[in-house]
Amino acid sequence: MPPIVASADNAVPLCVTPVALMKFVTERNAAKRPERTIAPRFANIAGLYQNIGQCVARAPEKCVAVRWDYAFFQMLIETNYLTFLRPDGVPASVTPRDNNFAGLGATVSGRPGERFGDEASGVLAHLQHVLMYSTTHIPNPIAQRTRQVQDDVQDSMRRLHRPVTFADLARQWTGTDRNSYGAEMQKIAEKFSAEFCRARVERASLQ
Repeated sequence: MPPIVASADNAVPLCVTPVALMKFVTERNAAKRPERTIAPRFANIAGLYQNIGQCVARAPEKCVAVRWDYAFFQMLIETNYLTFLRPDGVPASVTPRDNNFAGLGATVSGRPGERFGDEASGVLAHLQHVLMYSTTHIPNPIAQRTRQVQDDVQDSMRRLHRPVTFADLARQWTGTDRNSYGAEMQKIAEKFSAEFCRARVERASLQ
């Protein structure tokens, strides 16, 4: 998986657009039985990931961007494709009204997770938490969880002595079954690419 911090050499592919991402989500939920839907207010959530992801934190005189496409794929794991349902269809402890797209704080015993005021705040909180893993300091994180773990996580990530990747994040994110978490994120990325990126390349080659 790619490094967390986006750059000219680590850019989000052009085929990854908000429209394509939301179509990917819609088609996946429609294939479920019974069919699943998402709250209408989440219809442009991919656009928020794109817009906010291009400038999550400001270092001196520049923005720090993330590979927001992989953050979006992670969000699909955490929210079960924005349905906020467990695999068996039972509502999860984090609900749509929480605007918590990464389960931030939900791993703390006895707590359902943090709540954010709107979709944009929830997306920013997620992206700040992701960027924090890259060892980029987040001055005033929205999420309490980010404030609590930032120093410890960054001390651990600095020991890698190389750019931190989403695979590194996946290994740290969950307390159990860490390998499968990263594998699931990559599986979603590859499935999206197969459906929306390779097909686009094939169509272009026929023109």
